[in-house]
Amino acid sequence: MNFVRLNASRRFRLAFLSVALPLGLSLLAGCSPTRELVKPTPLTAIDNRFPPDILWKASAGSAQKDGLKHIAPVITAERVIVADQKGNVTAYALKSGQRLWTASLDIPLSVGGGASTDEVVFGSDTGKVVALAADSGKVLWNAQVSSAVEAAPSVGQHEVVVRAKDGTVNLLDAKDGHSAWSVAHNQPVMTLQGQSRALLFPDAVALGYDNGEFAVLSRADGRTLWKNQVALPSGRTEIDRMVDIDATPIFADGFFYVATYQGRIAALSARGGETLWSRKFSGFTDMSVDAHALYATDASGIVWAFDRRTGEPLWRQPALAYRGVTGPALNNGKLVVGDQEGYLHVLDPQTGAIVGRLRVDGALIDPMRSEEGVIAVVTRAGDLVVFKLP
Repeated sequence: MNFVRLNASRRFRLAFLSVALPLGLSLLAGCSPTRELVKPTPLTAIDNRFPPDILWKASAGSAQKDGLKHIAPVITAERVIVADQKGNVTAYALKSGQRLWTASLDIPLSVGGGASTDEVVFGSDTGKVVALAADSGKVLWNAQVSSAVEAAPSVGQHEVVVRAKDGTVNLLDAKDGHSAWSVAHNQPVMTLQGQSRALLFPDAVALGYDNGEFAVLSRADGRTLWKNQVALPSGRTEIDRMVDIDATPIFADGFFYVATYQGRIAALSARGGETLWSRKFSGFTDMSVDAHALYATDASGIVWAFDRRTGEPLWRQPALAYRGVTGPALNNGKLVVGDQEGYLHVLDPQTGAIVGRLRVDGALIDPMRSEEGVIAVVTRAGDLVVFKLP
């Protein structure tokens, strides 16, 4: 479920706006009851040859019943680290599920953390940033940014990038949290709830803004090295003009892959930001890429594969439309997405056919983390599920 916010901190749920809107969006209009735009596409029988293999389950903390919360897990150094909206953090051994440590931050969270091998960093709804030792949960430092943090921090060995709700980008020292620089960026009047995670490179920071602009900043001082207006706001209303980049961009083989809401999906050259290809698209969940294709879920829940070189669609899978589908994750040569009814769906990346299915307890939260040969996902019921694909 995705929501819309006004910069004046008023939040509205959306519906009746476009057939491309995701499952469960509703409009608060006077005292009128809310209605769903469309019903989830019913599931049909499949040849369930490759159901996900659940390795272990554990508690991720309190349930995330508020659709504004998207607190995903983070994987680092053979650990998976989860948190809940109250700021309770738990680390588990990735292979066994053994609980390693717990910590209480006592701060409100709406997104998960970011991690290096040494530390995990969380940003709060109040703009407080806290770094914990990845091996023990000990608090290493605290910092404060200008407003709420709605994207997982990006953590390197020396610096941490933290995005703030007001559009500010902050580079903090990973040792003590002091600010190296802070760069402001104007926000549109209305945006989707949440932001995409920044990408951290040895000499640059890359990120997508809520106005449809993608930029690469100097890691040294935050100045803009280049930018590309991936999608232009258009339409009569502020809602029509939303073109947020909420899906975390992907960097592969010298190109950035960027998707906007109600706008475009594009491949940009890392050298100067020239557009290799661009096509109409609307999405806000994280994407995946392999040697040949870019995989993305659109705002209606349709899963797509695009040729990485040309942007031409290789296939589309509409059977999961309006089911609140997550972005696709790759594992063991297959794709998997989750939905709001708690189903994991396995797709053949060559054809898009659904070849496996398994139901877990609770709606699945985007993004799923695919690293170190497994996938970790959190449910709105408060469960952490670690699995792999056959």
